[in-house]
Amino acid sequence: MLLTVVCAAPATADPLPDALASVDAACDATRAALVNSGGVVVDGDRSVILAGDRFAVSGPGFNRVAVAGEGTYGRLSDDGLRSKDRKAALRYIRARATWWLNPGVFWSPAMGWSASFEESAGASVLLPQACGQELATAVAVERSAGRWIFTLPDRGPVVVTEDAEGRLTQFGSVSVSFGPQTVSVPTGAIGFATWQKASQAASLNATMKRTSRAVASAVNAAGATVAGIDAATRAAVPTDRVVPLRVRQLRRGVLIYGRNPYTKTYHAWRVYLKAGKAVARRVAP
Repeated sequence: MLLTVVCAAPATADPLPDALASVDAACDATRAALVNSGGVVVDGDRSVILAGDRFAVSGPGFNRVAVAGEGTYGRLSDDGLRSKDRKAALRYIRARATWWLNPGVFWSPAMGWSASFEESAGASVLLPQACGQELATAVAVERSAGRWIFTLPDRGPVVVTEDAEGRLTQFGSVSVSFGPQTVSVPTGAIGFATWQKASQAASLNATMKRTSRAVASAVNAAGATVAGIDAATRAAVPTDRVVPLRVRQLRRGVLIYGRNPYTKTYHAWRVYLKAGKAVARRVAP
């Protein structure tokens, strides 16, 4: 009797899990090296420079310098104020400055204002919080020495490179270099709390205008009602402002109002129902 033996070929293991684990480990090593020893991370026109006891985040409309044991500096021109409102705010506090300082507080995109300096420095790095998760949808992965190529269905190939110490030097569009750096600390900064109050006061009317028009637009898109105006306005008006905005219900809508603590000027905008549509109008001054 002739017996035919058929041997099944061994299944090829999926290389993606190991690749993702390797990238995650490299990502952690990269953050640790940058925080402990310094380096530069660049992604297009955004960059982060880490220099031991300080780091600087730079980008369009967003610039911060954090110093351990001191606090976080922010550029006044990045706070979204119109030039005339910024000048008015500086007049209120009789200051000439281009930066504010929030003492003892460190900025972090992931953890807000409450993070420690080390947490903030690590979170400021222009890499995903979970590098492997960012690549988990890859349909193919290739490895060549210290270079990975992940093919993502929605983005195409993403190149990830590691150095001899297992640290990332490239993650897609992000490039990383390591070594001692220098970060200059801004001089002549004003206190953040002082600036926050002055800037909110100076932009009081602009904030009411923007909020009122946004509420009217949103309510009209959903079908305008007086109750809808009231609910949308209360949801849109922040409750944690230093210079408060208040909301009062009217017969056909709401009034958003507040007072500039420096000039004592009363400001108010009304959002009300007119001919079946929500309308935003300035009331005062």
